[in-house]
Amino acid sequence: SSGINAEYGGTIALEFYEKKKARWPFTAEFFTWEKWEVKVELVSATSTAEQQRRQEIIGSELAEKIFYVTQMINKSDYVPKTPDIPSDIGNVYHTKYQDIHPFLFRIKHCLTDAPQNQSVGTSVRKLLNYT
Repeated sequence: SSGINAEYGGTIALEFYEKKKARWPFTAEFFTWEKWEVKVELVSATSTAEQQRRQEIIGSELAEKIFYVTQMINKSDYVPKTPDIPSDIGNVYHTKYQDIHPFLFRIKHCLTDAPQNQSVGTSVRKLLNYT
């Protein structure tokens, strides 16, 4: 036995998007121009040593994936054009940060085969605590 019991899994998605101007009486539209998904399997370790080993492996794997995404996303083929009109900058970049302006993004998650008595919020917190 490996000391691991699989419980359930899901996906975590990182989406980069652009806002399209709203035309009265409609609301703004959001156009996803890039999406990256990581499939995850939540597990329970039967020992502290196994839990620490799995955390190190997962941390290393996630760091590799994040590095790869940042390399790919910084190529000019992928990024939307910077708006010419200063008031439209917020349609492409987050402007709420003072020192940086990353592309608009959102993080989504979807659980599969989750136990019925556990909320999505609890499951995500559990995922983040164990990785």
